[in-house]
Amino acid sequence: MRGPRAAAIVLLVLAASVLLATIGYPPGNNGVPGPALVPRVLGLALVLVGCLLVRRPGQGAVPRVRHHLAIPATILLLLLYALLWRVVPFGVLTGVILLTFLRLTGVRWTGATIAAVLMAAALQTLFERGLGVRF
Repeated sequence: MRGPRAAAIVLLVLAASVLLATIGYPPGNNGVPGPALVPRVLGLALVLVGCLLVRRPGQGAVPRVRHHLAIPATILLLLLYALLWRVVPFGVLTGVILLTFLRLTGVRWTGATIAAVLMAAALQTLFERGLGVRF
């Protein structure tokens, strides 16, 4: 087993571990979701992607990835995001990191800016109004 199918197995094992780890988490009450909601949604998404990769593995990565410089830059962006988490307001930090990532992958300024602003605003709203998280 090589390539995408091996990645699918890794994703399915990761999904199973996430879902099993949240078994003991308390459910939500009074219409407010509990702490297991986000990990379970992510676990189910990993199951879906893993199953799709098992069903249709495709060709795998080409020998030289088109965005070979964007991969280490993305890792650095995620590290920077984690380091600035409590320093810069969530919406601003998320928007700037998303904008930088989108520009790294070749999205034009207009599209990248619109997408970053919309995603940052949507995430801010989801966390504050939907989940009751205050930043």
